Amino acid sequence: MTVLSNLFYILIALVVLMFMITVHELGHYIAGRILGFKINEFSIGMGPKIFSKRLKNDQIFSLRWLPLGGYCAFEGEDEDNPSPQAFNNQKPWKRIIVLFAGAFMNFISALIIVIIAFSCFGDYLPTIVSKYDFDADSQGNAIVSPLEKGDVILEIDGKAILLTVDLSNMIQSAGEFSDVLVLRDGQKVLLEDVPKANYTVTDDDGKTTTYYGWGATIALGGGERVRFSFGESLQRSLPYCLRAGGYVLETLGGLITGLIGLDQIGGPITTIDITSQIARSGFANILMLITLISVNLAVFNLLPIPALDGSKIIFVIIEWIRGKPLNRQVEAYIHFAGLVLLFGFVILIDLMKILG
Repeated sequence: MTVLSNLFYILIALVVLMFMITVHELGHYIAGRILGFKINEFSIGMGPKIFSKRLKNDQIFSLRWLPLGGYCAFEGEDEDNPSPQAFNNQKPWKRIIVLFAGAFMNFISALIIVIIAFSCFGDYLPTIVSKYDFDADSQGNAIVSPLEKGDVILEIDGKAILLTVDLSNMIQSAGEFSDVLVLRDGQKVLLEDVPKANYTVTDDDGKTTTYYGWGATIALGGGERVRFSFGESLQRSLPYCLRAGGYVLETLGGLITGLIGLDQIGGPITTIDITSQIARSGFANILMLITLISVNLAVFNLLPIPALDGSKIIFVIIEWIRGKPLNRQVEAYIHFAGLVLLFGFVILIDLMKILG
């Protein structure tokens, strides 16, 4: 029964990933159709065909065996082609729109899904689980925090808590006193001038540690799930997705500078494993995961890395400025090399996790 259960959740993980990839390719497809590009094939999955059908407009729709990819194949995308509907014969601005449309569709789907998630299920927000006594201030007066056990932190100095990973930095970067909006017993309460001061924690072994914060233990992902109205969900969705996209860029920057190790990221196998684990925790968490991965795909695909849409957009811009394209064959080789390196990189990351 355990084996069947594991297979079921792995299947859910694959469906989730295929959904996001299909949404991405659908963005290319819709933009291409609207702008008059000739599309030869729209494929869900990679590898050998399971199902294939030629439509009335001469396009081929395919379903393939490997559920880790997909594509929208345009006429003359990687080569010179005499057809006026071929990809490379279209005006540069049209090609840029088509290339950008995949990431745009991922971002729009993330917005829609997170609005549904916030409205129907809510989101986990930082929750005060215990308080500590502050040390006395420089005049010897005891410092008392207005925070209470069970308070859910909504805002700090007017800034909404979007990703819980930001909470620590928000507290530390705040001034000596902060205005904190909390949810207390179902009501929003604005706590003005919450003091920041030293407080100490003693563990079971008698070791004492001094912190600088609000004198409270705050649960992050395990905090309280707060449900938002539809209006609040609409208002929160765009900042949430933009912050998630910013976090992706921060993570990539950390990898480049060495602040973040390769052991903290994962390839497709790791992604499937994490997705299958989250699938066990309920539909609400699946929706939030789809949102985050969709934003991740949107941002990552626009990076100027060969084989990705961002790199292809740069080549089109260069062609637009020069008035003529670079050598198509050379460009194709660059994108192929980039694709090989990307696949090699993500496979290496997963192997390091498996073997390490």
